[in-house]
Amino acid sequence: MKVSTLASTEDKAIAAINAAEQMAIANVQLIRQLKGLIPKPFDQLTEVAVQTNTAGIQTVAKAERGAVRKVSKAARTSRKNLSKALKEANSRLRNKNGKLRKGKTQKDIMRLAQRLKKKM
Repeated sequence: MKVSTLASTEDKAIAAINAAEQMAIANVQLIRQLKGLIPKPFDQLTEVAVQTNTAGIQTVAKAERGAVRKVSKAARTSRKNLSKALKEANSRLRNKNGKLRKGKTQKDIMRLAQRLKKKM
């Protein structure tokens, strides 16, 4: 059995969301570290702002992670079969040089591909 080491699109999307969340939180933490440079009257507001922003960032990231939908096995199979059918339809309806055969259009290729997919 061959195991694929490539991450799925869903995994990549979640990883990107996690990275963006960590980067945003790191930027907010940097503000906390630079608090000494801020004038005294605004010093107390800095901590509240950092906590509020951190909570907001985490809320948005959680919502985005929830929005990433897994692709069903049936959808993946259907896409793979359509891909195979399109290759077959293209090979049937194109000349050796890649041009469409006389009287054939891209519409004909898609129609044939859908018909071939149905037979798979």
